[in-house]
Amino acid sequence: MEKKREKTDLTNNIREKARELWEKDGCKQGNDLAYWLQAEKIVKGQRKK
Repeated sequence: MEKKREKTDLTNNIREKARELWEKDGCKQGNDLAYWLQAEKIVKGQRKK
């Protein structure tokens, strides 16, 4: 059960960071995957510290 919560937390953190990146970039459409991958890299990097 704890692993499911961790995965949910990770996904939510990535989602929030991707939205933040998208908003900082002027809410441009069509780059969803790029924002998601960038956010994933940032969030996972922060978790390793």
